[in-house]
Amino acid sequence: MINVDLLIDNKDEIVGFEIKGHAEYDEYGKDLVCSAVTILAYTCVNSLDKYADDVIFTDDEVMMSVNITSPNRDTDVIFDYFKTGIETLLGNYSSYVKLKYKEKS
Repeated sequence: MINVDLLIDNKDEIVGFEIKGHAEYDEYGKDLVCSAVTILAYTCVNSLDKYADDVIFTDDEVMMSVNITSPNRDTDVIFDYFKTGIETLLGNYSSYVKLKYKEKS
């Protein structure tokens, strides 16, 4: 199961995400659910890099995470597209992906 946590600040804005786990939909290298989550996440990170100066990104093979400290209109749209992509995956692959909201600590 891939666990996607959207990080929410005290103004209820998405300011990051954390992704852990593996879908185990198919064997390693052929898992389309893992591939879909990965491309959504990297597209989000690369887009944020164009519109925010405070992107903190890590990917250590256990967890992928991104955080920003100064959300703006552009970052709101980027995170919304990421959320929409994950929600779309949930439509057909909810046994392999879980989406939660988490207060940023």
